[in-house]
Amino acid sequence: MQKQQQQQPTLFLWTISLCCIFVLAKANSLSPRVEDAGIALVNTTWDESSSSMEQPLKRPMAADFSEEDESSEDEEYSYGLEGGDGTAAHDWDVLIFTQQWPVTTCYHWREQDPSHECLLPQKKEFWTIHGIWPTKLEQFGPNFCNKSAEFNPEQLQAILDRMNTYWPDLEGASSQDWLWKHEWLKHGTCAALLEELNDELKYFGQGLKWREQYIMSRILDDAGIHPDSNSTVIALNNAIVRGLGKNPSIHCLYDGKHSISYLSEIRICFNKSLDLIDCDGVKQSDLVAIKYPGGSVNTNCHIGSPVHYPSLVPPLLRKEEWKFPLVNVYKLLQFLMWFTL
Repeated sequence: MQKQQQQQPTLFLWTISLCCIFVLAKANSLSPRVEDAGIALVNTTWDESSSSMEQPLKRPMAADFSEEDESSEDEEYSYGLEGGDGTAAHDWDVLIFTQQWPVTTCYHWREQDPSHECLLPQKKEFWTIHGIWPTKLEQFGPNFCNKSAEFNPEQLQAILDRMNTYWPDLEGASSQDWLWKHEWLKHGTCAALLEELNDELKYFGQGLKWREQYIMSRILDDAGIHPDSNSTVIALNNAIVRGLGKNPSIHCLYDGKHSISYLSEIRICFNKSLDLIDCDGVKQSDLVAIKYPGGSVNTNCHIGSPVHYPSLVPPLLRKEEWKFPLVNVYKLLQFLMWFTL
């Protein structure tokens, strides 16, 4: 009888310990997993007071390939203000040639959907074309200048390989030329005001010529700016001005969750003679012209903060809730065995 009474506390403690272990293991298996993608920046003071607005990271929908706000008001500007044959409403001053950094674009999408995948170029330090956008100074657009136009991909057969290399849709083959169709119908139909750009082959062919002539990775490299580095937007602007002799437009995507600005797009401008000019006076979304000693920069990036030029899409780092370590389970069992002897 006395022996059974001695065994009762032991069995009770063993039962309690096993229940605790089971509950902890179950809690671990149900704990939420927070996915985080981050790149460590150098220790730098972020001056938010002197910054311009930046776009938060979000995965774009179909309309998010838009280069400006596609509101119903913009549609009215494109279609409803025509006079005569509509050429006045569809007139423009400059062509904005936009190259995008694919790594930032892919990170942009994945932040909204961690399962999202995109097709990155095989070559390193390889900027791709986003588009050629006819634009009226100090205004948005014009856009969609020919409502009856259709996209004819057969016109691109002669340059298809170069298109897939330099002007790819980062969504991959599943998008079925969606980007090219979008760019032609929205912007190409307005660029067609020029004879040099009045069909798909001429329009996209001109973009390929500019991409092969103005190699952004080389221009940045000549200034010592390489992927996986941090620079100010002024340093980026100075590098491009030294390389081109003209003011560009520099665009960032801002990851508010990790307080990091990512270099996203570099835009350069041409007149109707297809000569390179300054992008001063161009109105694009949240773009701001900021003066600094020695020049000015057209940007939406934080002027006083580092801009990260990522080399790879940041990895998904998994943050787990606290787990009960296995070694602590072993120590608890040892203590219970010693205590109940």
